[in-house]
Amino acid sequence: MKKLITIVAGVLLVNLSALAQGTVLLQNIGAGLNQPVKDVNGVNIAGGAPITMELLGGATQASIAPFATAVTTTTWLAGGYFGVGGAEKVLPGLASGTFPFFQLRAWVNTGGVNTYIGALAAGQAYVPSAQWQLIAGGGLSGLGNPTASPPVPAPALFGMPAFTLVPVPEPSTILLGVLGAAALLFRRRK
Repeated sequence: MKKLITIVAGVLLVNLSALAQGTVLLQNIGAGLNQPVKDVNGVNIAGGAPITMELLGGATQASIAPFATAVTTTTWLAGGYFGVGGAEKVLPGLASGTFPFFQLRAWVNTGGVNTYIGALAAGQAYVPSAQWQLIAGGGLSGLGNPTASPPVPAPALFGMPAFTLVPVPEPSTILLGVLGAAALLFRRRK
């Protein structure tokens, strides 16, 4: 009987830990956080800008990747602030109470461009931000905390570095020529 209770308890603990998901506020301003995003001219992004911000995350720097369901916002207020007043974002695979690594990437979302890959192909993507780790004051909150007594809201992106939108550079004609010549030489050697 003791063995059965131990097995059942172990299975329940494994299942509960597999459901661990943290939440975060995808915004760049809040109590203790003030990191407006600047455009290519160094001016804060205007309110209503047609720019999508996507959050990438991982438990380590090497594991940073887009989430299976994209975590994005298109809400821009004046002064370079995004996501203000938005809902908490669930981050599957990242447990509450942890300090994961994040990165932001952005693109112009006009003309039917709704993914970063599509924006790269259309020449409407920006170079991703630097990677950073969520720091004290942050830490992912657990699901259900907003209804706790007292309520515990999801943390902002504490530790987020300054972010200036820089267009992804087009490959130069010379670089493309060198790559083409290298491919021809490699092909010829076979």
